Amino acid sequence: MLLITCVCLTSGRTVAQQGGGFSNLGNIGPSKAEVVGAIVGAAAVIGLVVYLVVPKQKTIEGCVVSQEDGLRLTTSKGERTYRLQTNKIELQPGRRVALKGKKAKGKSGAHEFVVRKLVKDDGACTEPSPAAAPGPS
Repeated sequence: MLLITCVCLTSGRTVAQQGGGFSNLGNIGPSKAEVVGAIVGAAAVIGLVVYLVVPKQKTIEGCVVSQEDGLRLTTSKGERTYRLQTNKIELQPGRRVALKGKKAKGKSGAHEFVVRKLVKDDGACTEPSPAAAPGPS
């Protein structure tokens, strides 16, 4: 017990790890670099969340044709045909258009496109689309 008391009484004054003495008492809280780092980190996290959460819209181009079950769009290269869900957007059969929206698969497995916006109307289709051409009898 005597040894511990002697060590405590003979030891010098200890100084905090902030440099020395009471000269740094005005610097309470995080530094400017820490604040900027926190803001940049928060902005990166918010940007990532927005990118992952916001639905992505696709743009497709092609020719609109009318069929028994509604309007269809055959892509410009004729590689795919989509059944269109127009959502009150006026589309004219026989017109080449660019549409923005979301691709989907119908209950039957057919390709569908939910139209959100008519991006542009390029006028009449120059070539008959394969979906509109009559098949062999």
